[in-house]
Amino acid sequence: MSSLTRICAGGLCLMLLLVFAGAAQAHRVNIFAWLEGETVRVECSFRRDSPVRQGTVIVFDAQTGRELLQGRTDGQGAFAFPVPAVVRQGHGLRIRILAGEGHQNEWQMDAAEFSSLLPAAGTGTTVPVAEDGTGAPSTGPAADGGSGAAAPAGVTATLSRKDVEAIVDAALDRHLAPVRRALAASSEAEPGLRDIVGGLGWIMGLVGIGLYFSRRRP
Repeated sequence: MSSLTRICAGGLCLMLLLVFAGAAQAHRVNIFAWLEGETVRVECSFRRDSPVRQGTVIVFDAQTGRELLQGRTDGQGAFAFPVPAVVRQGHGLRIRILAGEGHQNEWQMDAAEFSSLLPAAGTGTTVPVAEDGTGAPSTGPAADGGSGAAAPAGVTATLSRKDVEAIVDAALDRHLAPVRRALAASSEAEPGLRDIVGGLGWIMGLVGIGLYFSRRRP
C-alpha cells in the first residue's frame, strides 16, 4: 500500500470516528436531580433544548437497590416526588431515566444531601425569639400560676434549633438549585455542529499536508 493510500485511509477513518462520536453524543440522555424543601425534582433532556417527554423515571434506594417508585416526565422533561421515608433513615437515592430506544442514565443523590431532613440529635433546645431581641419569658404553668394564660404579646415565635436549621437549609436548597442545574448542564454539554465541522476541517487539512509531501517525494 502506497503512502498516499495509507494517508487517505487514515483520514477517512478519523472522519468516520468523529461523525459517529458526534451522533452518539447527540442521542445521549442527561439527568439532573436536586432537593427542594421536602421534594426531589428531576430534569431530563437529550440536549438543552430537547427535553425527554414521557420518559420513565425509576427511583431506587441507593443502599439496598430496592425500587421505591416510578413516574413519567412531563412535556418539559421534569418529574417531582416527595422525599421517600428511607431518606430519613440516612439512605441516599439512585434515580434512573429510561428515554426509549435503549437510552438511559442515572443520577446519584448521597445521604448527605438530605441531612436537613434527618432527626436532630440531642434534646431539641428551644430558641425563643422576642420583638426586643431578648429571650422570650416563660409561658408555662410556673410563670402564670397554672392558669394557662396566653403568651405575652411581645413574643413572636419560639423555634427549636432543628426548625431554624430546616428553614436555612430549605432556603439554601431553593437558591442553589439553579446553580447546580447550570453546573450539571455545562459538564454534560455535547459537541455541536460547529465542533464537528471544525474537527473534520482539521482532518482534511492534515490529509492535504500528507498528500503534498508524498507528491514531493522522489
